[in-house]
Amino acid sequence: MKSEFDICIIGAGMAGATIAAYLAPKGIRVALIDHCFKEKKRIVGELLQPGAVLSLEQMALGHLLEGFDAQPVDGYSLLQGDKKITIPYPLHYKGMGLHNGRFLQKIRASALQNESVEQIHGKALELLENERHEIIGVSYRESLTSEIKSIYAPLTITSDGFFSNFRESLSNNEKTVTSYFIGLILKDCDMPFPRHGHVFLSGPTPFICYPISTNEVRLLIDFPGDQLPRKFLLQEHLDANVTPYIPECMLASYQYAIEEGGFKVMPNHYMAAKPIFRKGAVMLGDALNMRHPLTGGGLTAVFSDIQILSGHLLAMPDFKNTDLIHQKIEAYYRDRQHANANLNVLANALYGVMSNELLKTAVFKYLQCGGVNAQESIAILAGLNRNHYSLIKQFFCLAMFGAYDLVRESLTNIPKATKILLDALIIIKPLAKNELSVAEVVSGYFKK
Repeated sequence: MKSEFDICIIGAGMAGATIAAYLAPKGIRVALIDHCFKEKKRIVGELLQPGAVLSLEQMALGHLLEGFDAQPVDGYSLLQGDKKITIPYPLHYKGMGLHNGRFLQKIRASALQNESVEQIHGKALELLENERHEIIGVSYRESLTSEIKSIYAPLTITSDGFFSNFRESLSNNEKTVTSYFIGLILKDCDMPFPRHGHVFLSGPTPFICYPISTNEVRLLIDFPGDQLPRKFLLQEHLDANVTPYIPECMLASYQYAIEEGGFKVMPNHYMAAKPIFRKGAVMLGDALNMRHPLTGGGLTAVFSDIQILSGHLLAMPDFKNTDLIHQKIEAYYRDRQHANANLNVLANALYGVMSNELLKTAVFKYLQCGGVNAQESIAILAGLNRNHYSLIKQFFCLAMFGAYDLVRESLTNIPKATKILLDALIIIKPLAKNELSVAEVVSGYFKK
């Protein structure tokens, strides 16, 4: 089927808009379809780790972080009771805190300014196939007229987010809800450590905050369980598990935000990438792969995926050879699995650690020691160290440190020390099975 496009992108969210902004200036003809191009209000995807910032800069898109009051982030602080520690990002690297919706509009504008991009307002309905069951495009309902139309392209990228309508056709996996995040914006709030992400460990449930504009701080509070919490349960949760542990300098802004009642709730998903290889189609972003947002690694993974997929596509002379396109898709799936495994494992492993009292105390003491272990850990979190051996080593060093610390305190703590080691194994084993291979870990050992 002859097409006027090289690529059809379903979904103009963070993944779809960014790959369009990157590929379009290189002469690739793009159809960018979404049912709504207005600014979105989201409570996650507002912290870019240094790995995400670096990817944008490498794609010559770093300028998109300018002009809408995004805030530099220099590292992380952990607070437990009256104890506080800070861990800076590796030298010369920084993260960014921002309004997700404002950032996305900048990316969309950058993509749509290219003549090779056609903006299509509509809802994607169905992937189109030829007689050989190869994907040749998509049908959609045009927003203005409700007319059903079709787009044809040698490659269709589905990047329609964590509620993707096309996952059933292109993925073997199912998403699970690990918990919920309650999101608040604290205005004119003084954080204990400016220009830092904060992880609060004092209460029974973790919560985090970071700056998103000159006078705004995003507060994200974990609500355990896989069921959407009712409003009265939210208030009970805040009163019992959060309010008593808010630092004094943040309390007035926090209480004002609670009184305003402007909090939002969203599910936190985990879904390992297990794509179905279909000729003519590829998945990108949250449609393919999700992890708990506690570590802020989502955009690092998205921009890494875009770099990898784009690198393979740009290596082709044109988009006429569908067999070559399919080879590039296979290479992308292989390469992105290796690149993003650390991000996926760390996000959900750290959530498991933060929900476990013994391990939570151990991680604070472990990082408090500073030195190489703290530096290697923050480099993994920042998306700068993707060596799988480093991740596994740091995780088990943490568990062994916690166990040793308990036994050193008293021999009566041996049962607790044993529990730390068992809990750590229970947390890491299924994640490593989904995301890593023994060969990759061993290979990482020799590359360390």
